[in-house]
Amino acid sequence: MSDILVSGTLRFAIEGRMLRELGEHLVRTPEVAVVELIKNSYDADATECVVSYFPPNSIVVSDDGVGMSQDRFLKGWMRIGTSAKEHLSTSERYSRLITGEKGIGRFAVRFLGRSLSLETVADDTTRGIRTKLSATFDWPRFDHQEDLGSVEVPYQVVRVDDTIATGTKLEITDLRSVANDLNLNVVRTGSISVLSPLRSMFRQSHTERNVDVGDSKTDPGFDLKIQAEGEADDEDVASQILGAYVLRATLRVRGEKYNLSIARRNESRPELEIVDTYPNDIGTLDADVRFFPRRTGTFKNMPIDGRKAQGWITENHGIAVFDRGFRVPPYGFEGNDWLSLQSDAARNRREPRSSLARRHFEMTQQVKADPALNWMLRIPHSLQLVGLVQVHGSSNRNSRSKGSETGLIPSADRQGFVENRAFNHLWDLARGVVEAIAFVDRRIQLEEAEEKRQKTVLAIRESTRAAIEEIEGNATIPIEEKRKVIAALVETERLAVEQQEGIKEREQHLEVMSLLGVVAGYMTHEFGAALDELKNCHQLLSGLKDGVPEFYTTTIQLEAHIKQLQDFVAYSTGYIRGARNMPDKPYPAKPRLLQVGRIFGKYAAQRNIVLDIDVDKNLKAPLVPVSLYNGVALNLYSNALKAVTAKIGANEGRISFRAWNEGRWHFLEVSDSGIGIPSALQEKVFEPLFSTTYAGSSPLGSGMGLGLAFVRRCVEAFGGRADVVDPPAGFSTCIRVKLPLMV
Repeated sequence: MSDILVSGTLRFAIEGRMLRELGEHLVRTPEVAVVELIKNSYDADATECVVSYFPPNSIVVSDDGVGMSQDRFLKGWMRIGTSAKEHLSTSERYSRLITGEKGIGRFAVRFLGRSLSLETVADDTTRGIRTKLSATFDWPRFDHQEDLGSVEVPYQVVRVDDTIATGTKLEITDLRSVANDLNLNVVRTGSISVLSPLRSMFRQSHTERNVDVGDSKTDPGFDLKIQAEGEADDEDVASQILGAYVLRATLRVRGEKYNLSIARRNESRPELEIVDTYPNDIGTLDADVRFFPRRTGTFKNMPIDGRKAQGWITENHGIAVFDRGFRVPPYGFEGNDWLSLQSDAARNRREPRSSLARRHFEMTQQVKADPALNWMLRIPHSLQLVGLVQVHGSSNRNSRSKGSETGLIPSADRQGFVENRAFNHLWDLARGVVEAIAFVDRRIQLEEAEEKRQKTVLAIRESTRAAIEEIEGNATIPIEEKRKVIAALVETERLAVEQQEGIKEREQHLEVMSLLGVVAGYMTHEFGAALDELKNCHQLLSGLKDGVPEFYTTTIQLEAHIKQLQDFVAYSTGYIRGARNMPDKPYPAKPRLLQVGRIFGKYAAQRNIVLDIDVDKNLKAPLVPVSLYNGVALNLYSNALKAVTAKIGANEGRISFRAWNEGRWHFLEVSDSGIGIPSALQEKVFEPLFSTTYAGSSPLGSGMGLGLAFVRRCVEAFGGRADVVDPPAGFSTCIRVKLPLMV
């Protein structure tokens, strides 16, 4: 039997450096650390949190929340390994959903700096007084202690007067290197989920500055202000988002006079201003409504992620109503359509509802019938609006006790106002503000569209002039050809300008052109039937040619034409059938190009044009329909034939096909020794209906400007691209198509 030397119980000893290691695992970046401290302020029912950042000296986070009593400080902040918030799902004062977790706040300050001064004012319910607790933390001392429990944190609690506001201030000093380059934009973006627009809008309004936006039970919202070197003081993040509006409407009603103003962002002069009279049963009224349509550039150059900002607008949308500083439900809450914006948009209502719009934006029958002009068809919906309407009391309210039914009267269940004359006026004015926004927005859009059209027309004319100058200076093009090409350019400019003046007509032309595919199908069928008859005729003529010498030449020519037509019908039939089917395995590319050269090669031979197909026989084409590959090759070949035909001189022309696979791409290039494409037109040649050729220069008697547009549109539909690139030596033009090998 062994002797027992010692017996008893043991406790774990936790080294001080554990705080540092926990902090580094829970808080990976300084931005996350600061956002966690902001969330703590929100959870403490603060209405405002101020972050002051002055590296390398300090980061100060202060708020006007409920603060921490001594008991909460000891059981919450000073207890490692658990969070005092675990048993709470909502905050105690405003019932906010708790956003902080895991007690990260104490680790966040440890991560940011080496020293912390904490000061918090709270109501101590145990003592029945208001107290201020101060504590200092020297984190390096924690790291050197073998037992974390032996580290002493000096603090004191003093009684303060009830006039001292509650709240907490964390001053982090001796910043660590990771905190010396804090990205404040990331902090703003990470914090927007807890921000409220209401307090910021009250401050930005032209009405009373210090209005109370709620009672002890109503959440007045949460503001975040950031102060930093080189930035404006008291930079309010919610205000920044709200300041990115496309249009802002303000309405001021005093007595029977009202003033409505609508302005664009960063514009000092309003787009619309109306001063008028109104029969006022409401009393004093002020409205501030911001319009945030989902348009490119709305949140451009903002110190916050634009997508997150748009999401914040969506979450905080609606036009709220405040009666003497208290919010009136259900107006502006989720799902409430008190101004009938959603219902009118769903029904495509074409006429305004408000007396303000009917009086000042009279809508003619022409405007009412035209979807492009009717601004009511673009009435903003609630998700695009953030705003508030403040009413400050009516002279008739005090007479309610005498049975008066005038003025704004809260309903018995405190859900909105009684629908009397005063409420109808409130609705009419608020609805008028939104309809005015719709009117101004549509007017601006039409003006911008006209400005864009004029710029496009100017660009077309400038590019045409540049192309004409380039052609006139090209010594390789004969004078007659120059005249024809320049005439075609001038005509193309005229058509392009007309198209800008009627985009809808241009689209209709393209729809008509697309029907040519249907016509081609019928033509292919009819050619097949006609070929059988031609073959019979050829046999009859062959039997007569010996007796009638005149038939001999005709018989030989007819045989050649029949052979050519057979090739065309076979090609067209394969093209039409192939358009419906995606290949299930790779097919060789060279036979497709040889077929194009064989069937349409006589046009090249007649013009002394040599076709070269430099393609490996084993090269695989991309997995696109065979007809698409054939169609691309044919259009590029036809384009090259037209360009070479227009070239000066008796020397033979050249057209070259090259194809290869590189990485995950298949490349097809068609080069020609023709007149070339002026640099000013190298992108424009891919536009539908743009053509620099005339019918006489085309070997196929065409020149509608659809070939290259067809090529680009088709290859882009399969994830590819078509461009004009620098030509190889000896050639003047090269069109390159690239298609993914696996679609």
